[in-house]
Amino acid sequence: MLAVTAIGAPAFAADKTPAKKAAATSKKGKAAPEKAAKTPKVSGPCYSPAEFDAEQAIRFHTRLMVIGLTCQQLGGNYEGLYVRYKKFTLAHKTQIIAWEDALIARYRKTSKGNPNRALDTLRTHLANEMSQHIAAVSTDVYCAQHADSLAQAELMSDADVVKAVTNDAVIRVSELPRCDLPPPVMVAATASDRITGPTPAVAPAAVPTAVKDTAGAASGASH
Repeated sequence: MLAVTAIGAPAFAADKTPAKKAAATSKKGKAAPEKAAKTPKVSGPCYSPAEFDAEQAIRFHTRLMVIGLTCQQLGGNYEGLYVRYKKFTLAHKTQIIAWEDALIARYRKTSKGNPNRALDTLRTHLANEMSQHIAAVSTDVYCAQHADSLAQAELMSDADVVKAVTNDAVIRVSELPRCDLPPPVMVAATASDRITGPTPAVAPAAVPTAVKDTAGAASGASH
């Protein structure tokens, strides 16, 4: 409970600072420096800032791929969307590969097996999550809401893409939190969490074959 100062009491009536110490502080003209707050440590596995941004970039890129593959099947105004995705990939190939390499380097240090395959697994996992969302809202609704993302992405420079995936002003979904002082992040459920969790009311949509077979190859940003 906050203490309430009595009416008429001196503002520093409760100050117990010794007179000599107060005088010394006054002579120097400086208050004692405050100790810097300690950065809270994240328990368990976590990303470095560069790794976190790399995963956000792969999420962004995979989302464009899913939009292109899913919505072009509706035809009409959505025809050619996957071509737009491939143009985006080609235009930003160098930057995308740099992000992929950041995650591959992490997998090489922290995981067993082929680190390139681990990246493919991440892409497939992300595509499946996105497909579940599409199934929940319907393909028509999803494409009406998100198809314009590819048209917007075509106009983005490398700097625009970097800014989009490093935006700390929004809550972002991630497989792992950041190791440093993290921005608001919603950590995605693990595969085991989804298996043991409640059964979704709508069955998840199947991931397009190109994604299911090899997400890395579908990305178009091969090394």
